[in-house]
Amino acid sequence: MIRITSLTRMLQRTALSAPSQPQLSALRSAPSSSLLSSFAPLASSSRAYATEHSHLGNLSPAPGSNHKRKRIGRGIGSGRGGTSGRGHKGQGARSGNGKPALHFAGGQTPITRAYPKRGFTNPLREEMTPLNLDRLQHWIDRGLIDPTKPITMKELFETRCVHGIKHGVKLLADGAETFTTPGVHLTVSRASSSAIAAIEALSGTLVARYENRLTLRALINPTSFARRGLNLPNKADPVARRDLLFYSNPENRGYLAKPVATKEESSEGPDATA
Repeated sequence: MIRITSLTRMLQRTALSAPSQPQLSALRSAPSSSLLSSFAPLASSSRAYATEHSHLGNLSPAPGSNHKRKRIGRGIGSGRGGTSGRGHKGQGARSGNGKPALHFAGGQTPITRAYPKRGFTNPLREEMTPLNLDRLQHWIDRGLIDPTKPITMKELFETRCVHGIKHGVKLLADGAETFTTPGVHLTVSRASSSAIAAIEALSGTLVARYENRLTLRALINPTSFARRGLNLPNKADPVARRDLLFYSNPENRGYLAKPVATKEESSEGPDATA
């Protein structure tokens, strides 16, 4: 059975007078089905939303979206009169110069002009990890590197012969007189002319191979791609003109250069046989 308090609230919402005592006793004795049917039109007539249509006269901004303007210079009673929040005198109190530039030092020579500036930072600079021939020979003597197999930057990094490869490895000729391993096949990023001569004097070969940051990471640490479910990228070719010229030059032993014919091969040509 519906409570009398709820019926009284429904009557108050519909702007009707509260029921008298005989009416309340009649409501208590009446069945609930008849009460619901009698108050159905009253319940349907009460609405929880606005029925007035929106127009320019009743539009208003959302609560909290607009703020009052900060009015200054309207007397000391406003709280921002007199100096208008700027204080007494000084640079910050002057008109038109309340916020100087960040490098402004009050009139003295700023630090950006006090110290000289020389040189520049080359954005195309490549940081090659150096590898000398004496260190390579020491790693071979210790049995950490097998000279009978091709030696790449992967083997050099895994055996800790070089550390922190960023752009590649460059072979240098320090300790060339101590390098005595014949038939070494090296593949690095770059090499000096003295290092190339020392390797080839012992019937070895050296190839300068271009690697970008992605392919270098795939060569040194291929497991990082497998952990993320990625395939190893293909080998990259140089795009910049200076790289194309370097790796196409046979003097640098670039992999894009045509093989240089030796004196024996040139003497055994078709003209020599004729």
